[in-house]
Amino acid sequence: MKTKILLINILMVSCFFVRAQTLDALLQKAYDNNPELKALQLEYEAAMQVGPQQSQLPNPTLGIGIPILPVETRLGSQRLMVSASQMFPWFGTLKSREDVVLSMAKSKYERVADERLDIDFQIKTAYYNLYLLQEQQAIIRENIRIFETIQNVALAKVESGKSIASDVLTVQIKIEELNQQIQILEQQKHGFSAVINAAVNNPIDNTIQVDSGKIDFAVLTLDTETIQQKIQSNHPLIKQLDWKIEASNQAIALNTLEGIPSFGLGLDYSMVSARTDASPLNNGRDILIPRLMVSIPISRKKYNAKEEEEKLKQQAFSYQQDNLTNKMMSQIQGYKSEYESAKLMYDLVNRQMDLSNSAYEILLVEYSNKGTRFDELMKLQSDLNRYRMENINAIVKSHLAKFKIERLTDY
Repeated sequence: MKTKILLINILMVSCFFVRAQTLDALLQKAYDNNPELKALQLEYEAAMQVGPQQSQLPNPTLGIGIPILPVETRLGSQRLMVSASQMFPWFGTLKSREDVVLSMAKSKYERVADERLDIDFQIKTAYYNLYLLQEQQAIIRENIRIFETIQNVALAKVESGKSIASDVLTVQIKIEELNQQIQILEQQKHGFSAVINAAVNNPIDNTIQVDSGKIDFAVLTLDTETIQQKIQSNHPLIKQLDWKIEASNQAIALNTLEGIPSFGLGLDYSMVSARTDASPLNNGRDILIPRLMVSIPISRKKYNAKEEEEKLKQQAFSYQQDNLTNKMMSQIQGYKSEYESAKLMYDLVNRQMDLSNSAYEILLVEYSNKGTRFDELMKLQSDLNRYRMENINAIVKSHLAKFKIERLTDY
C-alpha cells in the first residue's frame, strides 16, 4: 500500500517537470508538421503544374526524305525533301484546357482544408479527454485526503472505544481502491497522447501534459438557418464539389471549342540538283511549297455525348451537395442534443453537490462526537466523489459536443 502511494506521489511530482502544452500550440504544430497535410498540399501543388502543360501548342512536325530513286523534274532531280508543319487549335482552346485542369486542382485544395478540420477535431478531442482524466485524478486524490481524514477520526474513535476496528479497515480498503483508479486513469492517458503525437508528428510515446487551468461549461449558440447557409457556401467538401461543377462547365466550353475546325501551317522544301544534259531556264532551282491545313471534326456524336456527360455530372454533384448538407445538419442536431444532455447533467450534479456537502458536514461532526452513522458518512463521501466526477465529465462533454459542431462549421 505504501509502495503504491509512493509511486503515485513520484508520478505526481514528475508531472510538474513536464511543461504543459497549450491547445493552440499543439494545433499550430500540427499545421506545420502533420504528414497527411503536407502530402495533400504537395498533391495540390503538383496538380497546379498540370495547367501550363495543357496550354501549350501541339508539337510541330518535321520530316526529312531522301529519295532512293531520285524524282526527275524539268529543272533537275530531287535529292532531298524537308517538310515542317504546326497545327493551331481554335482561339481560346488552349486557355480553356488550362482552366479545366486548374479548377480540378482547386478542388484538391479543399481536401487540405477538410483534413485540417479533421486534425483540429482529433487534437481538441484528445486534449480535452486528457484534461478530463487529469481532473478526475485530481478529484480522486482530494477524495483520498478526505478519506484519510475520516480514517484518522475512525482511529481516534476506536482508541476511545466509541467505534470498531472494521471502520478503519473499511476506509483503508476505499483508499486503496481510489489509488488503483488513479493508476487506471493514468494508463488511459496513453491512448489520447498517442493521437496527439501522431497528429503533430511527434514520437508516439511522447508525454503530453495539458494545461491544468479551470475550464467552464461550454457556451453554444446555434442559428440553424445561418449554419446551413454557411455549410452550403463555405464547407470544404461542398466547395470541392463547387469546383468540380466549375470544371464541368469549363469542360463543356472546351468541348465546344474542340468541335470547331483547327488550322495548321506547313512548309515543304525540295533540294533539286541541276541538269547536266540540258540548260533550261532556272536549271536546278529548289522547290518551296507553303501549305495551309484544316482539321474538320465531321463526326459530332462524341462532342454531343461529352456535353451530355458533363451535364449529368453536374446534376450528380448538385445532389451530392444536397445530401452532404442534409447529413451535416442532421449531425449538428445530434451534437446539440449531446450538449443539452451535458447541460442537464451539469445543473443536476451541482444541486446534488450543494446538498450533499451540507449533509456531509453534519454526518462528519456526528461521527466525530458519537462514532455513529459511519456507513452513511462513507456512502455520502463516495457520492460526493461521484458528483464531482460527473460535474467535470459534463463540462468536458459540453466542449466535445461543441468541437463536433465546429468540425462542420468552423472554417
